[in-house]
Amino acid sequence: MQENTAKRARIRTVRDAVALLKQIDGQTAVTYHFIRKLCDNGKIKSIRAGKKILINYDQLLSYLNIDEAC
Repeated sequence: MQENTAKRARIRTVRDAVALLKQIDGQTAVTYHFIRKLCDNGKIKSIRAGKKILINYDQLLSYLNIDEAC
């Protein structure tokens, strides 16, 4: 059998993404509204699901140039 080496996308709401960023860095200046603006301006891809906005958390980290291992 072949191992599935493809990395799964971590799709999160904007609020969940902010919470995860705060776990990495409790003093982060990244806010809910900042990420919303990134979505609205097309800087990061997003999907609207009703009132929620879903984003790929890994793309957000890449855009912000954050290494999660720090």
